[in-house]
Amino acid sequence: MRRLDADPANWPEGDLEREAESAEKILAWMGDGRRELDEIIGTGEAANGQVKATTAADGTVREIVITPRAMRLDSQSLAEELMLAVGRAQDDAERQGRRLMTDALAELLPDSGLDPRDLEERVGRMLRSFERP
Repeated sequence: MRRLDADPANWPEGDLEREAESAEKILAWMGDGRRELDEIIGTGEAANGQVKATTAADGTVREIVITPRAMRLDSQSLAEELMLAVGRAQDDAERQGRRLMTDALAELLPDSGLDPRDLEERVGRMLRSFERP
């Protein structure tokens, strides 16, 4: 990845303008991107599809569906299956958010020299900073 010298006097001609343009593009995307992130719904299931969960991008549980058959499980097993379905939904939402941000940054900064795998790892770390407790 390209490193920017902290002293603008050492920047090659045109770098400041390119960096400013990139910053403007990122700021413009942030409003739309926030809306897109807010629309992400993760889904997960457990107990052979008898327990289903949906979550928002921030991990908030939106819905849980438990079939009558799943209600036959003992309380400990049902709780474990619920946690598994919710965890899977949260993982799904995180994957979608990471993909959205990685794709957007790659599009906004095509000549940044960012390695897509490195970018995805950085985005993942950033998203995990908002993780549920």
